[in-house]
Amino acid sequence: MLSSTFRRTAYSSRNILARSFATGPASGGTISDEMLQKLGSLSTQALVDGLWVMGWPAAQIDAARPLTSGMKCVGRAVTLNFVPARPDIAQDKPAAGNSPEYEAFELCGPNEVLVMSSVGPAESVGGDIKFLRLKQRDIGGLVTDGSVRDTDEIINYGFPVSYPSMLTLSIYQYFWLRLYVN
Repeated sequence: MLSSTFRRTAYSSRNILARSFATGPASGGTISDEMLQKLGSLSTQALVDGLWVMGWPAAQIDAARPLTSGMKCVGRAVTLNFVPARPDIAQDKPAAGNSPEYEAFELCGPNEVLVMSSVGPAESVGGDIKFLRLKQRDIGGLVTDGSVRDTDEIINYGFPVSYPSMLTLSIYQYFWLRLYVN
């Protein structure tokens, strides 16, 4: 005989498979500041479990940890997705303050958390210079699945940061080489 917990889990799993996972911001309205305060009082595990029940089973970044103990952030997500270095994309990327990452920085404020999806855990999403702008914007936090540089300085900035790694690799730039051998 199946336990009621197992039946609930199996039923929930079927429902999750039937749901659309790509609805994003269109699936709900804006979260109020009052709701953010309530969410901030919950543990991370309670939030992850709640999202799983609602049909978002992979709503966390594995291995992410706070830069220092006691750091906690809550806010509306401003998302930024990095792509692997490619010459065709690099040529079309707007320079400096017009780049997508700096546009995302300008969308952040005290009740927003910048969520940066990297190419991998050893690829740096930024450090002291880039994140100085986030300090100036007084953001609610930064969460990434990539690495973060200059952590001592970022701790002094005072906003919460969660990340899996301080190990950074340089971004490889690919160049075409034509070599003719006779």
